[in-house]
Amino acid sequence: MNVTPVTMFDVSQRFAKTACQVDLPDERLFSKLPRRRDALIDRGTKMLLLAIREALAMAKMPGMQGIDAIIIGTSAGAMSIGQDYFRHARSSPSKLAGQLARIEYYQPHKQLNSIAIEYDWHGPMIVVSNACASGANAIGDAMAMIQTGKARRVLAGGYDAIAELVFSGFDTLRALAPSGIPRPFDAARDGLALGEGAAVMLLESEDAATERGASALCIASGYAIATDLHHLTQPDPEGKAAIRTMTGACLMAGISPHEVHYINSHGTGTPYNDVAEASAIRSWAGQAAAQIAVSSTKSAMGHLLGGAGAVEAVICAMALRGQWLPASLNVRETDPAVSFDLVREFREAAVKVALTNSFGFGGTNATLVLKHPDAASRGISPVYHLGDLHILGVGAVSPAGWSSGALELAVTTRQELPAAESERSYFSRDWSCKIHQVPPAPQDRLPKFPRLRRASPITKFSLAAALEALEQAGFPNAQGVGRLGIVQCMFNGCVQFSGKFYHEVIETPALASPLIFPETVYNAPASHVAAFLGVDGPATTLIGESSAIIEALSIAHTWLVQDLVDHVLVIGAEECDWVAAEAVSYYHPDLKASEGAGALVLSLKGDGLKLSHSVAHAFHNESERSEKLSELLQRMPRIGGESGISLIDASEIHAKKAWTESPETALQPRTVLGEGMGAGGAWQLVLAAHLAKKEGAPVEVLLPATLCAAYSAVIG
Repeated sequence: MNVTPVTMFDVSQRFAKTACQVDLPDERLFSKLPRRRDALIDRGTKMLLLAIREALAMAKMPGMQGIDAIIIGTSAGAMSIGQDYFRHARSSPSKLAGQLARIEYYQPHKQLNSIAIEYDWHGPMIVVSNACASGANAIGDAMAMIQTGKARRVLAGGYDAIAELVFSGFDTLRALAPSGIPRPFDAARDGLALGEGAAVMLLESEDAATERGASALCIASGYAIATDLHHLTQPDPEGKAAIRTMTGACLMAGISPHEVHYINSHGTGTPYNDVAEASAIRSWAGQAAAQIAVSSTKSAMGHLLGGAGAVEAVICAMALRGQWLPASLNVRETDPAVSFDLVREFREAAVKVALTNSFGFGGTNATLVLKHPDAASRGISPVYHLGDLHILGVGAVSPAGWSSGALELAVTTRQELPAAESERSYFSRDWSCKIHQVPPAPQDRLPKFPRLRRASPITKFSLAAALEALEQAGFPNAQGVGRLGIVQCMFNGCVQFSGKFYHEVIETPALASPLIFPETVYNAPASHVAAFLGVDGPATTLIGESSAIIEALSIAHTWLVQDLVDHVLVIGAEECDWVAAEAVSYYHPDLKASEGAGALVLSLKGDGLKLSHSVAHAFHNESERSEKLSELLQRMPRIGGESGISLIDASEIHAKKAWTESPETALQPRTVLGEGMGAGGAWQLVLAAHLAKKEGAPVEVLLPATLCAAYSAVIG
């Protein structure tokens, strides 16, 4: 891969004009997708499919049968499809053909579902988005699933493709190298080069690999995640979070710094990042740092964003298998901060333990430790006791108000909430498009916090819901909560800033705001919430439909079982603007977009309500959806996911025929609150917790999804 001029979009008014771009094959990659949909498959998804093909072939797996889950990390997802949707939307006041398809395929989980269709696979699909650490997080989450016995085989990795919005964003931050040459750890480095690509790993338990006679390329031995609270985009100069992840990953792997032979550094080539990482390695390894070989392969392929951590983990696996070290290219004069053995030329070497660092916007830090099979301990693995999840507190922000009590009252009394016409930023719309908006916040609901001054509404909704949940749990402002983790779920994320920034990119490229771009990343809200609460441990963001919160609960449970945290805050949130409101209306003119957040404080201890959930297989079309919903529950749940529009609810209506009971007390929050997208599932769980506590009986919830999967949960 070489640094070449960007031709996919106009960069004439950008400081940087080059990137590391992938030449995709001309062949049609998705044979089971209708040809009319070919143009809706993002470049990154095509790279991901090619990576999956290679991984399965290398593992001698005939397909995905036998794989228990897929976990994929991405920072931008199918951003190019979203850009197309936005350009069409802003240029016309009328509904346009093809927009509904763009809405669907813009979503990373829909793109991933296209791969599942290709392999006729129906298992859980989890999309992690923690900026540039996403790929490493996906592999770490897969490790945790296997270590705790929740899965035996998981396909995990990451991907991203170069997109105009992202390229422009890094350019406005002056993070891209004007010279076009990335020089990590060079004293005169001037920035990073964006790249694109994908990588996946098939992770298996030892028993699963032995069962099919597979030989390990390497052993995934350690993983840690931590949050840097210093700044949304700039790392702590001392690299404190990086020190914690390197220490934690090595502790899990049962090694000391002097036993690490090679580090594939995050090494972006920007002045701040390289110095912070060099400082962290020096503090973590001490005198042993001088003997540790370190290189940044971003010097050769650019920064792959959400794919970086996965690709660099694969490079470590290749180094372990081939017994060689990749070079850090383009270094002319080593930065004085470097205290390690900087590998400037390819060399053969004995490599038994490799470590890879991935750091991202929002302060997400992740470290993976991989070992050569001969060096890996075959001792007794930790025994984890899978206790029950307890809900200690809940909180909500919704069109009904800024409390979970207001949400319960609105849904149980079936209030008719006001819906306002969403105001368009460009042109006047020639069709009605209404939205259930969150009312203005009461003065006591949002704290005084500098980051909130420029944060997006989804951040404010998330923080307010989180504070209510923590207060209910007995931890006001997180006081006394101990080690706290955060799992955030969303569908669209920070749409208002994303639309504003991309509009500036289109209209006035040279004046696009560097202050707005960092707020467009999916994990910005979790970062702000973590900063206010002082959460410097694990924090992660998942992208998906309202039912994705069930996967968030599973991750929270895993963290608790592994004793990484004492409590976990799970948040489902969404914000809405005219772009998102129009997108919802494409599904049906009577479907109203909504916004807000729901939060739950979870623990394995305490007297809180118990929560259990079951996972339904993913579906690939409407008929499968009806079938899976019928299989999921044997009776009508107390809280359902119907919208009140028969065309949209067809699968649920069909599934009712198989249910032996249909209680008249069934509640449908979407009919009252509107389509809350990422907040919808959280609202359902918050409501269920209220009812279960009030009535003293379990409450069953159905969390259906439009595109990919459905889940059920029982709270009581």
